[in-house]
Amino acid sequence: MKRWVRAAALAVCVAVLPGCWDQANIENLTLGLSVGLDLDEKDHLVVYMAAPVFSKEAKRDNEAYGFRTRTIRTSRNKFDAVVSALTVGGKSQILFLGKRLTERADWLPLTDVFFRDGKQTVNAKVVLVNGRVSDVIHHYPKDKPRLSLHLTRLLDKNNRRNFTVRTTIQKLIDQKYEKGMTISISELKFNKELEVMGTALLDNKGKYKGSLNQQESSLLLILQRRTVDEVPFNIHLPHERKSGIFASDIVSFNAGTEKVKIKTAYNEGKFRFDVAIHLSGALTQRLFPFDFAQKGGELEAMIEKQLEKQFSELVKKFQSQKVDPVGFGIYARAHQYKAYKQVQQQWADVFAKSDVNVKVKLTLKSSGATK
Repeated sequence: MKRWVRAAALAVCVAVLPGCWDQANIENLTLGLSVGLDLDEKDHLVVYMAAPVFSKEAKRDNEAYGFRTRTIRTSRNKFDAVVSALTVGGKSQILFLGKRLTERADWLPLTDVFFRDGKQTVNAKVVLVNGRVSDVIHHYPKDKPRLSLHLTRLLDKNNRRNFTVRTTIQKLIDQKYEKGMTISISELKFNKELEVMGTALLDNKGKYKGSLNQQESSLLLILQRRTVDEVPFNIHLPHERKSGIFASDIVSFNAGTEKVKIKTAYNEGKFRFDVAIHLSGALTQRLFPFDFAQKGGELEAMIEKQLEKQFSELVKKFQSQKVDPVGFGIYARAHQYKAYKQVQQQWADVFAKSDVNVKVKLTLKSSGATK
């Protein structure tokens, strides 16, 4: 009887275990880890794909192709016509967008395949290439890992250092349909080496509006409350005199975000946002003599003034480009819904005329390991 019970239990386990009848060896698959979209000189869509090569006989560990086509999905047939293994698109890690493409406002529908096809992924990082996508896709770094692995690590590191945002395909579409916020994605440039420039700003139609450098991207992440770790700052203090040929008026510190509070008001047909930012950190570099123990408060006040200037200039840049990557419209909808509802379709234009005031409170907890 016990033997029959054991046999029945074994049969049940075998029945519920997943089978391997449809297994595929990795050598027989072309994993499109990087996908790129760009326009050629005649404004024809070109779809690129870079995939690792799992073969000891291959001289390169990565293969890349680009084809003129109408959609991402129809390009798959052309890839299958030239690669030796079955093309698989569900493992994409990065989606490259050429700057020439994003200067057109009609490319976003191309991403439909990532959501409609269940075998696709929506977790791939979206990156704007300031230049031609072909230069990035066909780059074969000799002293670095495979292209997709190298780029993934490069983007993750710069996001951890708060030098750029992290936007996946899913977040891209979320920002597209969020009327109170516009799109922000990482920006990359190829000049002999791949370099993360900062952040690209797009409107809700996906049209390129401007760029932020690494320092401006850090400020944006603070306003978005999306900083990953401490933010490094290098601040010029204009009241400190330079000595010699070096910039000895710089003070550096790493700051963590304690609190960001945004208050919203609406008076006489105009929105007003009061932003209060509290940062804390420690000095990492000071190139001029200063008695921190006696005058630490004065140093904090000087840095606060420079930070407020940087934040204010950043917000003015958003307003001049008619974008809202911070999401001030979300605060307006939450606290001034009646007024926001009437202008939500034209929020970018309304935000451009809004009053935004930024106040920074900095607490330096130490002057470093030396006096």
